[in-house]
Amino acid sequence: MINILVQEPLPRAEWLQEESWQAIVDHYGRLGSAIAANDRPLVVGSAKELVECVARVVLMAHGRVTGDKDEYDKVLSHAHTVVEHAADHGLPSNDPLRQIPNAAKKMASQLRELRNRFGTGHGRPVVHEITAEVVEACVHGALVWVRWALARLQTVLLGAIEPLVHDLREGIFSRGDLAARLAAANMPGLEEPEQRRLGVAVGQRSARETFNVRIEGIRACAENPESWPDAYRQGVVEGLFLNEDGQVEARPSISPDCAADVLQHHSAPERVLSDLRDVLSAASWSVLFQQEHPAVITAMREELPRLPGSGQQPWTDIINDLEARAFFGPR
Repeated sequence: MINILVQEPLPRAEWLQEESWQAIVDHYGRLGSAIAANDRPLVVGSAKELVECVARVVLMAHGRVTGDKDEYDKVLSHAHTVVEHAADHGLPSNDPLRQIPNAAKKMASQLRELRNRFGTGHGRPVVHEITAEVVEACVHGALVWVRWALARLQTVLLGAIEPLVHDLREGIFSRGDLAARLAAANMPGLEEPEQRRLGVAVGQRSARETFNVRIEGIRACAENPESWPDAYRQGVVEGLFLNEDGQVEARPSISPDCAADVLQHHSAPERVLSDLRDVLSAASWSVLFQQEHPAVITAMREELPRLPGSGQQPWTDIINDLEARAFFGPR
């Protein structure tokens, strides 16, 4: 029976990026291969991994940054909230259109425990019997939520900004390109998640030393604050310190300076930096950051006087956290 389930293609949202879709396809294919081979531990492990992959794709599409070490339950819950609220903001909590997806989420949430007990990913000293009931529960629990979430994702992805975000990751920006496209996107008129998502993409591209993006997406934001919303500023700061894999990554000559620029006009810099601190503490360090973190920390200390008064303590807390982690060697 479950062989039939994995033969059906998963729904793909129109504007989902190719690399995100390929990640989902890879995990779905691995689940199908495990079922065909009757590799029951791998079926259990792959079912959980498929759900987590889809959840992270949903959050990425929504402009939410996650650390690569964030726990499964946290990632699943945040992703479920994103696609659930896309259905209808006015529905009461007891409406069947909310209750049914919530039940699917509860099924998916149990996959972590089943994977810990039966699935791959642990070098166990004993072999546990994995019954057909366990396998079927895992596959059904995963696919019910995954199919629902991917179908709902179409309403989360908005075509107006999707091509811009994609190009910020891979495209080429000549002088004036980003400024024109941000103006066309009508930044103040976008929903906050879209503003933040654009900010994350601009921050990450700027940290990769793309000069035109830094000038038109960050310096312009600092020079004309009335035209740039807070959610965009927060996204920029997050993108300056986290790469696309959810790892801590920052450039000493760019990230601290640019973050100080955009935070000067944020209405609540202490909240932005407190949220950033939480994400950084849950993320591993990229190889580049392991090499450059002393210079980044030095640059952050130099930028401290430019931070608004309410942001100076959380900025210092982030510096202290990074120094404390550095003391214990490779991350």
